[in-house]
Amino acid sequence: MTRPGGAFWYARHRDGDSPGHTLTGMATDEFPDGTVVDLPGPPQRPAGWALQARVPVPGRVPSSVVVARAVAPEAPHLWCVLVPASPDRPGRLDLIGFSTAHHPDGAVMGADTFTALDIAWSNQVCALRWDPPTGVVEQVYVAPEHRRLGLATKQTMVAAGIRTAMGWASLRSDGRLTDLGDTWLSEAPDWWRHRVPTRTAHLPPMTPGDGGPT
Repeated sequence: MTRPGGAFWYARHRDGDSPGHTLTGMATDEFPDGTVVDLPGPPQRPAGWALQARVPVPGRVPSSVVVARAVAPEAPHLWCVLVPASPDRPGRLDLIGFSTAHHPDGAVMGADTFTALDIAWSNQVCALRWDPPTGVVEQVYVAPEHRRLGLATKQTMVAAGIRTAMGWASLRSDGRLTDLGDTWLSEAPDWWRHRVPTRTAHLPPMTPGDGGPT
């Protein structure tokens, strides 16, 4: 990882003559923070890689975002469904995570693909809601029985890969945090922590009576 306040940039490798490409998120200081750098050759996973997003069709959601084991060493198998949030939160997106063997680790899909499976939405292990134009993450949830494994970190990295592929704003906090969220962010890597503002408001826990970290 980089020094406190270090850079996080993306290497973009084209898929031969096809329009698709792969984005590899790098926590190193080789290029300025936030840049996307076109590099030759096939995709690599060198020291410092944190995520790799496969983008078969530019301008569309990646088909997968694989997170490096070093980012969340204890996090289990995770695949995600990206859907619009509830009607009362227009424009927001929900990234819902599952930990079954129905799809490979890192797979990302829409609701249509998910509904073809015999899985209830209630089987989710984690969820993240954010506003793509601003990048503000409004909710991060991990089911109580799946906490302390790094799922929140792993899923946030998946969201980071999606937003980069789509050209949306960088993920950020607006300072309104639950106690769980504050604890989680305080333990984040250096290249995350300097992007998070000081806590400005205390939100109630998403699970009543909850007190343990994600």
